[in-house]
Amino acid sequence: MSKNKENADTMKVITLGESGVGKTSIIRRYIHNIFDENNLSTIGLNFSFKEMKLKNGKIINIKLIDTAGQEKYKALAKSYFKNVDAVLFVFAINDQKSFDNMKNWINLFNENHNGKEGIPKYLIGNKADQEREVQKEAVDEFVNNSKYKYYETSAKENMGIDSLFQELSEDLYKIFIEAGGNKTQNTQTLNKYKVKKGKSNCICAIKAG
Repeated sequence: MSKNKENADTMKVITLGESGVGKTSIIRRYIHNIFDENNLSTIGLNFSFKEMKLKNGKIINIKLIDTAGQEKYKALAKSYFKNVDAVLFVFAINDQKSFDNMKNWINLFNENHNGKEGIPKYLIGNKADQEREVQKEAVDEFVNNSKYKYYETSAKENMGIDSLFQELSEDLYKIFIEAGGNKTQNTQTLNKYKVKKGKSNCICAIKAG
C-alpha cells in the first residue's frame, strides 16, 4: 500500500493524551524507526500509514492519527473519533499529571465516539527510560478497572513499540477482518476473548474457553 494513501480495509488508530507525552515519537519510532530529542509538538493532526505483517502471514493496513494534546486542538481531534477502529491513550511515566488527566481524555473519546463497542483500547505508559513518577500500583488499579491492555514503552530506547503494534494489529485483524470484514461484528467477536494478565509489559487477550 502507498505510504500516503488508505483503502477501504485500512484500520484507523488514533492516539490521545497530553502534549509532550511522546505520541508523535512513538509513531515515528514505529513507522520510521527513528527518534528525535527535538521533535516538535504536533499542531492539529498528523497521519501516517503502515503495512503490518501478521503472524498468519496476512497483511493489515494501518492509518495512525496523531493528535495534538493542547486544549485548542481538542475540537479538531473529536471530529476523527467517530470512525476509528482502535485508540491508544498515552501518558508519560515520568509525568503524574499526564496520567491523572487520562480520565479526561477517555471521557472525551467515549462522549464523541460513534458507540461502536468492542474496539481495542490500549493504555500506554511512555518514557519508560525515565525516572518513574506514576506509581505502578496506580496503573495496575486503572488497568484492572478499565480492562484496557497496557504497555510500557520508550520511543527513545525503542522499548515495547514493536510488540505493542504487533498485538494491536493482531487484535484488529481478529475483530474486524477474521469475523468477515464486517465492522459491526466487532463486539460479538471481542466477546470470544477474555482478558488475562500476561508478561511484564502487557495484559493480553486470550480466546475464551
